[in-house]
Amino acid sequence: MVKHSLRSLLAHKLRLLLTVTAVTVGVAFVSGTFVLSDTMGKAFDELYAGLTKGTDVTVRAEAAYTDISTQGQQRPLEESLVGQVRQMPGVAVAEGGVTGFALILDAHGDPIQPGGAPTLGSSVAQDRRLAGDFSFRDGRAPAGPDEVALDAASARKAGYRVGDTARIVFQNGTGSFTVVGLVGFGETDSLAGATLAAFDLRTAQQRLDKVGEVDQIDVVGDSSVTPTELRDAIAQRLPAGVEALTGAEVADQGSAAIRDGLGIFTNILLVFAAVSLLVGSFVIWNTFNVLVAQRRRETALLRAVGATRRQVLGGIVLEALLVGVVSSALGLLAGVGLAVGIRELLAAVGIEVPTTSAAVEPRTVVAGVLVGVVVTVVAAVAPAYGATRVAPVEALREATPTSQSLGRVRRLGGWALLGLGLAGLVGCAVVGRAPVLTGVSTLVAFAGLVMAGPLLARAVASVANRGRRGNGWRLAARNVRRSPQRAAATALALTIGLTVVCAVAVTASSTKASVADLVRGGNRADLIIKPLAQSGGASPAVADILRERDDVATVVEMRYTGARVDGGSTALAGVSTGGVADVADLGVASGSLDDFTGGTMLLGTRAADRLGLAPGDEVTVTFPETGDVTLRVAATFERDALIGSQYVVALSDYAANVTSQLDTAIMVRDAAGADTAEVRSAVTAALTDYPNLDIQDGDDLIRDTQADVDQMLGLVTALLALAVVVAVLGIVNTLALSVVERTRELGLMRAVGATRRQVRSVVRRESVLISLLGALTGVGLGTVAGVALSRAMVDEGISRVSVPVPTLLVYVLVAALVGVLAAIGPARRASRVDVLRAITVE
Repeated sequence: MVKHSLRSLLAHKLRLLLTVTAVTVGVAFVSGTFVLSDTMGKAFDELYAGLTKGTDVTVRAEAAYTDISTQGQQRPLEESLVGQVRQMPGVAVAEGGVTGFALILDAHGDPIQPGGAPTLGSSVAQDRRLAGDFSFRDGRAPAGPDEVALDAASARKAGYRVGDTARIVFQNGTGSFTVVGLVGFGETDSLAGATLAAFDLRTAQQRLDKVGEVDQIDVVGDSSVTPTELRDAIAQRLPAGVEALTGAEVADQGSAAIRDGLGIFTNILLVFAAVSLLVGSFVIWNTFNVLVAQRRRETALLRAVGATRRQVLGGIVLEALLVGVVSSALGLLAGVGLAVGIRELLAAVGIEVPTTSAAVEPRTVVAGVLVGVVVTVVAAVAPAYGATRVAPVEALREATPTSQSLGRVRRLGGWALLGLGLAGLVGCAVVGRAPVLTGVSTLVAFAGLVMAGPLLARAVASVANRGRRGNGWRLAARNVRRSPQRAAATALALTIGLTVVCAVAVTASSTKASVADLVRGGNRADLIIKPLAQSGGASPAVADILRERDDVATVVEMRYTGARVDGGSTALAGVSTGGVADVADLGVASGSLDDFTGGTMLLGTRAADRLGLAPGDEVTVTFPETGDVTLRVAATFERDALIGSQYVVALSDYAANVTSQLDTAIMVRDAAGADTAEVRSAVTAALTDYPNLDIQDGDDLIRDTQADVDQMLGLVTALLALAVVVAVLGIVNTLALSVVERTRELGLMRAVGATRRQVRSVVRRESVLISLLGALTGVGLGTVAGVALSRAMVDEGISRVSVPVPTLLVYVLVAALVGVLAAIGPARRASRVDVLRAITVE
């Protein structure tokens, strides 16, 4: 049986190639996800290890908590502490350093946007032992108030060389500096994709608003004690709220926080991998179903010559096992390339991720092999079990029965599950706020499609069969009707991908419509000033400039930070207390904005309900830099789309607990009688020193926000495209196997006068019918699921449901085109069937 299984696989190379490809794509997605995540983690490990290389101990302010959203958020220390640490026993070198916001402008005055990475300014260590992997590619270290060293990647992007003059935007204004050095980090030219402008300590302190302060103190021991012993000795002499860590501990903490954040990213990609694998499972199951049907007589002969049912079952499972092993190996190799592809895809939408040499961990290999082998074998078990039930007498028959009947239980069960699932989705759409039930109902409806799919295939075939006689559609429809289970299984592979794509499209369209409604309903500002995408924040000096203008009546600054409320991490907004009602309609539910002052906060109604709080109650907010702060609730509000947070504190409280003072947005209301267009033009001229800012009106804000949604929709659709590719391979596979199965039929068609073109046309139309079945079920189920999901996300700001009908129609047309393209190879093969050989097949 082993030899028979091997010969059977090798005898049908095209079938083997298509099946292996279907599994390989799914495995590649899983392994590629792990490779990308592990490679990013490895890059950050190397980064932190390089930054702390040579540093025995780091002294810094103790943070209340640390996670990926609070990286680098420690309170500055008094610079006098550097001298105290330097005098401690066992210390050879102690230097303070500062880090902050510094946005490099290129030679044309445009900001360098690092694709989501920070825009950093820092001081340069004087003692080379503290430099770690920081090295000069060209030039020297800056040594005066007008000198700067840039990372080599940013200098190259900006068009700067040593000796050029670079303009840099800081939190407290802008400045021009002579580039005296280009730096790198180990073998890379940038700090994990971030831009870096490095200065001497005094210049950095002045430009980064940290005069008389340092962010941390790096220490090198005199080798008399170990780093751990030196850490303990230093820690005993430090004031309260200051901690000492070894360089290795600092690297581990930073890397661990990043890896926690990457875990979410990995899980999201694994969801897409699961979709691809589910599609691949249908392709494999359908392939082995067709194989068993085609080899029915062969299987009967094996049984007739003495093969047991166990041997027949084992032979087919062995074929599946071999396919799984080969696919897993190829998938692991392809996963490395796919990881690069996903990284480039993220970069294309403005999300740059650090990388290093590919990291292929044992977990990745195990997961890839298990996924490939288990999925393939499990998908082949049912068809293999069916093969064991073939009676030896089948070998004596001249033809194989082709009719496929569905049991009454399956028919009734399929319709019941489909109806129950759709009813559940409709109920979720009506009631709303039921994301879990929406997911369950979608799965139930899909299970109903699996069971009732053959009936739907027959229905589609019946509609096509009513066309004009002789146009090819009737023959194609009868082929579908003759094998409805096969057609349905092939179509359902496409259904899965389109269901997810359409659900995402409906949710995205609803989000865009809701954003437009919420912004128009909540925005009262005439101008909104925001930093360009991924270019940091706006200097507080911008708000000061605006407040001095006669044509501006109200200026409200907005800032954001990570914080914890009631133990849960969240995004917290800091907002100017004066004039909030002038620039935004928050939909105050209780309390009054007049009470919103220092020491108070505004709570979104959802947060207030969850925490059981009302105006006048106290709430504890944990800031990463300063710890617990108790505030009083001034009011609750319903409209948080414009603010972007359920938790809003006064700007004075924000400044007291967060070091960074960069504004994320500035809302401006014109003076009475002022012309908005003229004010916008004047404000633009006044802010020429800050080219990283975008001055918008309400319509611009809506367009930008909707563009962000479209960008994410494009990213999701691109990731789901692999699932659609697998589904297309399934259609090709099914048609190719169908051509082999119908060799005699095709030969007879040619013998009675059918042209090659007519034969190709029949195969293409059969493919189109299968694709349309998958498209209609996928678009239908995906649309209903998308509406229910949009209603379930009311609490996330989706207030209106919008169904993008033109987009959905395009998906249906694309699916029909996919059917035509998928049939090209099988159709050509069908048209080349040798007539004489075909009609003599026994």
